[in-house]
Amino acid sequence: MLRNQEEYQVKYNYLKFPSPDEAATAMLERQQILEAIGDRVEWGFHKSKVDVKKLSRGCQLCGEGQWSCLFINNLCNGKCFYCPTQQNDLARPETNTLIFDEPESYVEYIRQFGFKGVSISGGEPLISFDKSLAFVKAVKEAFGDEVYVWLYTNGILLTPEKVEAFKLAGLNEMRFDIGATEYKTDQLQLAVGKIPVVTVEIPAVPQEEDLLKAKIRELKDLGVSHLNFHQMRLTPYNFNQLVEHDYTYTHGEKVTVIDSELTALRLIQYSLDEGIDLPINYCAFVYKNRHQKSANRQKHAHIVAYPWENVTTNGFIRNLFTKVPADKKSEIEAVFAPEIAAGKASFSARSGRLDFHVEQLEKARQLGLPVYVEYHVSHIFPQATGLNDLETIYLNDEKEVVVERRAACLPVELNELRMSVMDAILDKRETYAEVEDAELQHIMTYEFIPEGLGDYF
Repeated sequence: MLRNQEEYQVKYNYLKFPSPDEAATAMLERQQILEAIGDRVEWGFHKSKVDVKKLSRGCQLCGEGQWSCLFINNLCNGKCFYCPTQQNDLARPETNTLIFDEPESYVEYIRQFGFKGVSISGGEPLISFDKSLAFVKAVKEAFGDEVYVWLYTNGILLTPEKVEAFKLAGLNEMRFDIGATEYKTDQLQLAVGKIPVVTVEIPAVPQEEDLLKAKIRELKDLGVSHLNFHQMRLTPYNFNQLVEHDYTYTHGEKVTVIDSELTALRLIQYSLDEGIDLPINYCAFVYKNRHQKSANRQKHAHIVAYPWENVTTNGFIRNLFTKVPADKKSEIEAVFAPEIAAGKASFSARSGRLDFHVEQLEKARQLGLPVYVEYHVSHIFPQATGLNDLETIYLNDEKEVVVERRAACLPVELNELRMSVMDAILDKRETYAEVEDAELQHIMTYEFIPEGLGDYF
C-alpha cells in the first residue's frame, strides 16, 4: 500500500477505497459467484485463473512461462480510456528491455531461450504493419508449428489484404480489443474463417456489463474462438480517465478496480447459466503480477544459478550457506571435500563461507554452525551492468544479451522454527500456515506463488 501511495502521491486521496464492511461485502459477493460457478469451471495457475478448461494455446503458453511478447511499437490510434500505458512513441521492437531491430536476431533469441509462443503487440501493431508481418514471417519460417504466434490489434486498420498476408505468413491467432471500436465487430469478422483462432481480449468494464452479456452471444454466433477479460488497473497514464468513473479500488500489489473483477466473474457465471459455449478466460491482475512474473523468472534463473543452488517454485534462486570460524576452516573444507569436488558445494577459505546444496543440509546442520538462506533473482539485460555475476548469451555475431543475478533479500538465519519450515518446503509438504515471524514470511514469499485471487481492502 505504501508503494502505491508513493506512486500516486496526493492523487491517492482522490481514489475510492472500500471501508472494512464494504470490502467484506464485496468479498462475500465474489465468494457467492464462485460458489455458483462451482465445478463448472476449472481453476488453474495457482488458483489465479478461471476458466482454464479451454484456454487458447497462447494463454496456455503464457501461463507456462513459454511466451515472449514483442512490443512492435508504442503508438496507438485508439482512444481507450482504460489503457494502462502511454501510447505516443513509434519506438523500436522491444521485449524484456531488449531491442530487436531485425527479425533475424529476435528469431535467435526465441531459439536460445526455447520459447514456444510469440505475441506481437504494441501500441497498435497494424500501424507498423510491414514490420509486424516481417517478424511473424521470420518466426514461422524458422520454427513452423513449434512456435505459436498471435497478434493483438484494435482492428481499426485491418483490411482483407492484411488478413490474407498474415494468413499466408502462418499467424495462428489474432486478438481484438473491440473496446477501442465501441464494441463493433465488423473488423474482427474480416479475420474469422481466415485466421485459425480469433479471440476478443478486453477489460471487464463495469458500466458495460449489460452490453457485454449481449456481446458474448454475438461473438459466439460470429465464430469467435475465445473471450478474454482483463481486470482493470490504475496507472499514472489512465488515472485521470478512470477517476471520472465511480469505481471502487483495492490497494493490493497495485491499485486495481474491484468492480471490474466482479463484472468479469458475473459474466462468466452468466455465460455458464445461459449455456453459451464460448470459452471465457478471466485474467486477474494477481495472475499477471504473480504467475506471469514467476514464469518469466523460471525461464532464465537456471542460467545463472550455481550448481549448489535451487530455483524455487516462485522462480527465485535459493542458496544455503554457513559461516565457518577460522579455527575450523581446514576441518570443514576436508569434510565437504567430495561435495566441493562434485560442484555441490563451494568453500571460501578467505571468508570461511560454505555454500552447499540442499542435499547436504543435514550434513551442514551436524556441524553445529548457524545455517542461512538467501535468495537471488535473475534478469535479462541488453548489456552487463557491471554490478553482478552474469552469463552472456550470443544470439549471432552482432548481438548478445546477458542474464544477471542480483540479491533479492538479505540472508536469513534459519532458527528452529524457520528450519522446520524449510524442511517442509524441501519435502514438498504443506507450508502455508500463517506465521507471525516476519523473516519466515519473507522466505515463503520467495519460495511460493500465493494462491487464489487478491483480497479486497
